Amino acid sequence: MPEFTGVVTEPGLYPDVPEAVYHRDPVAHEWGSLSVSAAKLLVPPAPAAKFKWAREHGKLPTKSQKLGTLAHALTFGQPVDDVEVLDFENRTRTKAFIAAEAKVTEAGKRVVLRKEWDEAQAIAAAVWANPVAAGLLDGADYEVSGFWVDQEFGIWQRMRMDAASLAYSMPTVVDLKTSADASGEGFAKSMAEYGYVRQEVHYREGWAALLGCDPADIDFIFIVVESDPPYLTATYRPHEQDIDRASHQLRAARERFRHCSEAGIWPGYSEEIETLELPRYKRQQQERDLNEWFD
Repeated sequence: MPEFTGVVTEPGLYPDVPEAVYHRDPVAHEWGSLSVSAAKLLVPPAPAAKFKWAREHGKLPTKSQKLGTLAHALTFGQPVDDVEVLDFENRTRTKAFIAAEAKVTEAGKRVVLRKEWDEAQAIAAAVWANPVAAGLLDGADYEVSGFWVDQEFGIWQRMRMDAASLAYSMPTVVDLKTSADASGEGFAKSMAEYGYVRQEVHYREGWAALLGCDPADIDFIFIVVESDPPYLTATYRPHEQDIDRASHQLRAARERFRHCSEAGIWPGYSEEIETLELPRYKRQQQERDLNEWFD
């Protein structure tokens, strides 16, 4: 593996890139690199202008994302030195809480309530209590960053694998998700809403490029743990038909990234006055309502 010196100029797997540095994009190329989370803002019909704004300004994490990040760190035994646990019932704006929060912030740390800390620990314990999940994670490398150049479009790409292992019959990437509903039906909806299948494609292609093998020779598995007690856990692979569609979506996003980067233009919505139709379901509903009224 190449040594990380603060910037990335050589494709490879880097086990020691700090998470904050990874998200700021350490690739030295003038265009930077494209991650799968950023690529979702370039999947048609998303306006490319939103990608440009998000890359320049970043996005504050939601409460559930903060919990997921903490649970990730505890699951994989990562340092959480930037966290200070406070014994408050909630984040009410009392003088005591405001003073305690200010002290933690001044020290360069972030506040986690005791109940949030306990919840994240319970999520991590539930993951390791699941025999399939524990088997996938045991002995794997955690939080490994990968950087490579996509040969079709000539653009740098990056990924950060929760867990990766060469110990199984085929190289395996594992991604941990917290979810309100870890059932098959529930997580299938999450995969559709958040584009998780594109992540599967991106990571398999990336690791295959760096290992010098075919993406079909890489396995990818989601570990999904619910964010509420009893923190039920399940493991899934996306369906091949969905993977094929996600692959086409990513190709479109990469093509737009290259085109917009070359042109220096990141379009928003149409600048023409357009005529809109109501959604089909709404028109049908209105027709039914009118037919019932006049019958």
